[in-house]
Amino acid sequence: IQTGEPYLLFTDTVNNAMPAHQRKLGLKVTQSNLCSEITLPTGVDHRGVDRTAVCCLSSVNAEKFLEWSKDELFLEDVFRFLDNVLEDFIERAPPEMDRAVYSAKRERSVGLGVMGFHSFLQAMNVSMESAMAKVWNEKIFKHVRKGADAASVKLAKERGPCEDARDAGMMARFSHKMAVAPTASISIICGGTSAGIEPIPANVYTHKTLSGSFTVKNPQLEEMLERKGANTPEVWTSILEHEGSVQHLDVLDEHEKAVFKTAFELDQRWIIELAADRTPYICQSQSLNVFLPGDIDKWDLHMLHWTAWEKGLKSLYYCRSKSVQRAAFAGSEKKAGEKMETPNTDYDECLACQ
Repeated sequence: IQTGEPYLLFTDTVNNAMPAHQRKLGLKVTQSNLCSEITLPTGVDHRGVDRTAVCCLSSVNAEKFLEWSKDELFLEDVFRFLDNVLEDFIERAPPEMDRAVYSAKRERSVGLGVMGFHSFLQAMNVSMESAMAKVWNEKIFKHVRKGADAASVKLAKERGPCEDARDAGMMARFSHKMAVAPTASISIICGGTSAGIEPIPANVYTHKTLSGSFTVKNPQLEEMLERKGANTPEVWTSILEHEGSVQHLDVLDEHEKAVFKTAFELDQRWIIELAADRTPYICQSQSLNVFLPGDIDKWDLHMLHWTAWEKGLKSLYYCRSKSVQRAAFAGSEKKAGEKMETPNTDYDECLACQ
C-alpha cells in the first residue's frame, strides 16, 4: 500500500489464453511490460532466436461508443493504422534492434484498448456498481473484439499473415490485437474523459502543468448540475472540500450519487467483476488499478487479489491508496490543520502507455 506495488501477473492464466498458433509453436510468456497490459512471448523461441517483444498501442474513446460503433469501417481503419505503424518500425529500426524487429515480424502484435469507460457510464446515467454496467461493459468489448478479429483476417488476406500464424497454418495478420493501457495523458487530450477502464478518482481536482495549475471538473457531472440549476462555484467548492465526492449534495438523488461515486467510494469487487467480464475479449491484458484506504486490513487486500486470480484476471497494476494529510480549504468550516484522508489524483504513469 505504501508504494502501490508490486504489479501482479498471473502467468499461467496468460499462457493458457495465448493465441492457438502461438501455443502450437510452444511460445511462452514470462513477464509483462511496466503497466501490466502487454503480455507477449520473450526470450528464445521455437526457432532458437531471442525475441524482444514489440507492440503498437492505440485506444478508442468509449465515451463516443454510440457514434463509432455504427461505423462499419472504424475498427478496420484503426487496425490498418496500427499495422502501418508496426510496418514502419520494422522498416526503419536500426540493426541494433534486430531482436525487436524479428519479434515484430514474427507475431505482428498490436494492442487496441479503450478509454473513457467510466465517462460513458456516467453519460448513460449508469452506476459502475450495477448490472447495467456489466451489460455495457460486455457490449463494448465484444464489439471491439469482433471488429479486431475481422480486421486481422481481412488484412492477412490482403497483406499476408504474420509469420507465426503462417507457420502454424492459420490466417491472422496479428497474433495479438487487444490490450487496455492506462491512457492518463491522452484521456486529457480527448477532452478530459476517464482514463482507460478505471473509475475517476475525483469529480473535481487541480491539474498541474508546466504552464500553471487549473481546475478540472467532471464534464458529465457539470452537465447534470447545470440541468438542476446547481452548477455554481459554491457547489464545486463544496465538492472540492469533500475530496471530489458528491455524496453530500442534496440536489442529487441516491441513484445519481451512485453514478458519480469516485474510485475510492466504489466497492472494489465491482472493478474486479467488470474486469473479469471483459477478460475473454482481451487477448493480452488490461492495466487495472484498485483504489484502497491506506489502512486496509491485510486479509481484505489478500482476498481482493485472490478474487482477481480466481475470476481469471491476467494482471493487476497499482494499488492506489489515500494518504493522510493535514488540509484545510479556504472559506470552509473545517478547522485549519484538521486531519483528513485525501485521494491523490496526481499519479505517475508510464508515458509510453498513455
